[in-house]
Amino acid sequence: MTPELLNGAGLTHGSTVFALADIVFAAASNSHGSLALALNISINFLKATYEGARLTAVAREENLTRKTGLYRLEVRDEKNDLVALAAGMAYVKEKA
Repeated sequence: MTPELLNGAGLTHGSTVFALADIVFAAASNSHGSLALALNISINFLKATYEGARLTAVAREENLTRKTGLYRLEVRDEKNDLVALAAGMAYVKEKA
């Protein structure tokens, strides 16, 4: 985390953590060859991080149908502690 990604309290801004989760959500939900668009994302912030922290995110597909996909999104710090846990539901468009 760099100073530009911190909030007024000196913590990693929630939007930064959310954006990281959203990026892996997009990658996972679009990995099947069809366009997938977010219907909903719900996130829980579990641990504060500070300048210098290194965050990583993983998306796991929990359920996939012809029209929707449900994904578990985990954001972790350099100690592998869970920073945020999110669930994302994607709408899967039919191939053109």
